[in-house]
Amino acid sequence: MNDGTVLLIDMADPLTGQLLRSFARSNGLPYVTLLDRAKLVEKDFNPDLHLEIEPPGCVMMGVVRDITIHENLTAIAVLYDSSFDLDKVPKRFFTGLPAQHLFQLIASNTPNATKTQLYQLADNKIRNFFIVANKENVKRILETASNTELVGEKYHWFVLTKDLSITCHGCMQHGKGTVTLITGRYNNALMENKYIPFIRGLSKYISTFTADGSNIDEAFVFDLMNLIGSQLVSQKGEESVKLNQSECYHVAGPNPAVYNQSREFIHSFKNISIDGVFGPMLFKNNILKQRLTLSIKRLTFSQQAQSMETVGNWTEDHGLGLLDSSLLKPPGKNKYKIVVVPTYPPFIIHKGNNSFDGYCIDLLHEIQNILKFDYELYTSPDGLVGNMDDKGHWNGIVKELMEKRADIAIGPISVMAERENVIDFTVPYYDLVGLTILLKKPEFDYELFKFLIVLDENVWLCIIASYFLFSGLLYAFDKLSPYSYQNNREKYQNVSPEPRIFTIKEGIWFCMMSLTPQGGGEAPRALSGRLIAATWWLFGFIVIATYTANLAAFLTVSRLDEPIKSLDDLSSQHTVKYAPHNGSAAMVYFQRMAEIEQKFYSIWKNMSLDDTLDPIERAKLAVWDYPVSNKYTKLWETMKLSGFPNSLDEALTSVKNGTFAYIGDAAENQYQTMKSMENCDLWQVGEEFSRKPFALAVQNGSPLRNDLSTAILQLLNQRTLEKLKKKWWDKNKVKCPKLENESEGISLNNIGGVFILIAGGAALALVCLGFELYFFKYKPTQASKNYGVAKSYSKAKLSQTENGSRKPIDINNDKTFSAVDTVETPIVERSNGSSYIRPSRGVTFSLGENM
Repeated sequence: MNDGTVLLIDMADPLTGQLLRSFARSNGLPYVTLLDRAKLVEKDFNPDLHLEIEPPGCVMMGVVRDITIHENLTAIAVLYDSSFDLDKVPKRFFTGLPAQHLFQLIASNTPNATKTQLYQLADNKIRNFFIVANKENVKRILETASNTELVGEKYHWFVLTKDLSITCHGCMQHGKGTVTLITGRYNNALMENKYIPFIRGLSKYISTFTADGSNIDEAFVFDLMNLIGSQLVSQKGEESVKLNQSECYHVAGPNPAVYNQSREFIHSFKNISIDGVFGPMLFKNNILKQRLTLSIKRLTFSQQAQSMETVGNWTEDHGLGLLDSSLLKPPGKNKYKIVVVPTYPPFIIHKGNNSFDGYCIDLLHEIQNILKFDYELYTSPDGLVGNMDDKGHWNGIVKELMEKRADIAIGPISVMAERENVIDFTVPYYDLVGLTILLKKPEFDYELFKFLIVLDENVWLCIIASYFLFSGLLYAFDKLSPYSYQNNREKYQNVSPEPRIFTIKEGIWFCMMSLTPQGGGEAPRALSGRLIAATWWLFGFIVIATYTANLAAFLTVSRLDEPIKSLDDLSSQHTVKYAPHNGSAAMVYFQRMAEIEQKFYSIWKNMSLDDTLDPIERAKLAVWDYPVSNKYTKLWETMKLSGFPNSLDEALTSVKNGTFAYIGDAAENQYQTMKSMENCDLWQVGEEFSRKPFALAVQNGSPLRNDLSTAILQLLNQRTLEKLKKKWWDKNKVKCPKLENESEGISLNNIGGVFILIAGGAALALVCLGFELYFFKYKPTQASKNYGVAKSYSKAKLSQTENGSRKPIDINNDKTFSAVDTVETPIVERSNGSSYIRPSRGVTFSLGENM
């Protein structure tokens, strides 16, 4: 109060504070509240009279959010005491963050209570602790954590305190630990010249104040009182407020003069800024606050000493300013030992002399460029990724990480729940990858003339021999039988159409056409010839029926031979053996699935044989109808009999022999089928099952997890991972011939001979046509030149001898005359100087004088 100016500062509980604010508004008095604006109802807020002050604790909690974002923390516990009073300060700084977190008030001041609280948090997989408390509680928690081995690389401890320093002698006695300490940074001049002398004088009368001035809240009150006091002094007001007790309950309304004076007083803060002990005091966003600068230090405890180094700072406006890329990175450590799987193309390719290549090695180089570290590679001693035996013991690279011989494990490491219990994984760098089956491609017999191999070669020879034999018999019987047409023409003189004369040519044609649906045409007239024809017909019917049946059966059998396409097909056959890599994740998968089936069966069996159950309930269990299959049990037993290959090369060799199926990661199997022509005889079948992502692995609780995850996400956003995938899957990619599956239909490779037969027949017909044209058009001309015969036959007179009489024939009018006959018949000179052409049997041609 100064010259009648009254200022109410509300630091009371919500109910009392509401009464004070109501009193101030009713009397037009200015009032200050340290509560958050969100907790004030609308009627409590009057911008002309109200001055809201944000206490340092609210500002300081912003660093918790920024550290959580920067380090990608999750599973966070915030342990606080009354010095920050988070029950009244809103916990809005974690809003919108994908981080699991919880707030707990620090347990009572007893070691057992603190130990119980920390153990409960550790059991809930909490690995990141923020202690937001005074130095006494910080010391007690850290000493308790050190005693319980909760301080180390597995756990991350952050201390935010309003005190300037902490000590932890108990931490030094129990080993090494690192804590990130966050405290205020003060103004040296104000601290030494004004604040400390004031606090030392005040501490003589108020024992709660620290004489060394190391508490931010006390310094904030000092700065606030200086600010308000300076404003009260500068405030020029004549009016004074005089209130007695009775007037507190009978207020008619604010005095206008007092109201205006109060408004001017509140508005005077909006353009003010003064230097405070821990930062300037200023009015921002209608809130009076202090612009704090927090110092971030790495506090290291050991049995010999306690050391501290500054690693950065924080301000509300600019956030974190760190000297290193991460708060969790161990000091001075920039070289890591990385364990890799010996061979797993294309992820890891061993080139010899501890030299590696592949997708993961390129990924490691990209991460190295981002995080700026050196590394040393070595292979897993047993060549395995890592699995747990029945006693809980691990092998492979998981064991290397657990025993801290390696800092990072790189390779196609599947993220599995049991592995996450003992090591940590980064975010996945590769898609979900399941298990598939790698087989040798089924070999189909491709024959262009497959329709010919239905019958044996000897059978075909016998059929061909029978064909020519019966063609000759038809000719012989027609020639010798007195009842045939050619030996009994008078009988068939008026028969239409004219009967057929079975020459050798006609016999061959008749036997051929008899085997087709078209038929052989007219049969011989003699009974003996007809018996020969009927015998050939019966023979042809049997041969065709036999050939058709065998061809259908032959094609059906080849189509029934279905190749293996799934895990069910693999389990239902007994020819091909199958197994995954010894000690691989696939092996563990089948083993666990078989164990689960056995457990389910035991549970069902015990229930069905339980005599204590009601008979009706036992009947419902259907003792002889087990509802769960034993698919994986059968698979696992078969795998154990088949034997597990100890290397990829061993598995590929067995697969190429055709009697083994390899069950492995889909990415690995896909790469094997496409990397070279040597493996074109391999194929990957079946849908992927038991799909899991690939990620990098680190020690449990290692700070490298967040750094590596951040780098991988950065590479993902830059599409670098996509480029690496394209590089290693398209590199040396070969195009293998397409597999023709006969089970889906007859391919051209097997039926193409039919088309060759058609083409051959057409070609033979074309050759015959050429000969016919030659004999019809060109040979008569050549013959006339050789014998000097004129080309004009228009005036020639010929006679045909038929049945003892001669008949004149005109070449131009008789269409039965053939130029071919004319050419092929030799020209003979007569003694009288005339010429004649020697015709065929029964026909005589004579040339007139005009020739």
